Amino acid sequence: MAPEPAADAPEPNALQSMPFPRKVTFWGFATLVVLAVLFYVWWGVSFGVWIDNGVYAVFITLLLFGLAGMWLVMPNPPTPSPPP
Repeated sequence: MAPEPAADAPEPNALQSMPFPRKVTFWGFATLVVLAVLFYVWWGVSFGVWIDNGVYAVFITLLLFGLAGMWLVMPNPPTPSPPP
């Protein structure tokens, strides 16, 4: 007998079942993640500098806003369970 899925578990096709405005918002935040990686690679190739605090600041800001936004837009984001 197969175990029953948890009530707060996300659906297998959670992204496909989201309404259109939420999909657009999700892909907008995903674009921030892609822009962060592209910016870091572009800067390193263009200037030959891979270790720079200013580049890290831009990269981390774009990356974290993108990941946090994607996480918040997903249906049924994981929530901490109360202690027993």
